[in-house]
Amino acid sequence: MARILNPVIWLWIFAAGNLFVGSGPGLLDGQSVAEMGWGSDNIGVHDGFYETNLAIMAALLSIIAAGIALFTSGLARARMTTLLGVSMLGIMVVWLTYGSSNDYDTGGLIIIMPFVIFGMLTLTGILNLKSSA
Repeated sequence: MARILNPVIWLWIFAAGNLFVGSGPGLLDGQSVAEMGWGSDNIGVHDGFYETNLAIMAALLSIIAAGIALFTSGLARARMTTLLGVSMLGIMVVWLTYGSSNDYDTGGLIIIMPFVIFGMLTLTGILNLKSSA
């Protein structure tokens, strides 16, 4: 169980998943992501630019997570993992709330996966706060 609750594992799961699944589509074709989210008849020419920019910013979070996994240890890693997890949960709540209120297609049930990953980041960080102190 201790291996599953290791922050390094969840930081790498987040970094890889976020880079390839979360950011990848927007990095490759932001216009298509805009069409999927807003509907093909409800987007402007600039929406692909915004989706690509958002994907770039999300991809940079993967670099931060990898940096936390590689360059920190102990209490500092536990704190940063907790902070990243809580921040990502907050981003998801805001994104879902704002997106839903503006008719953005948030993807259906697959949206559970980011919550699981962000929740595990938070949980592993919190559980390792005490053991790292």
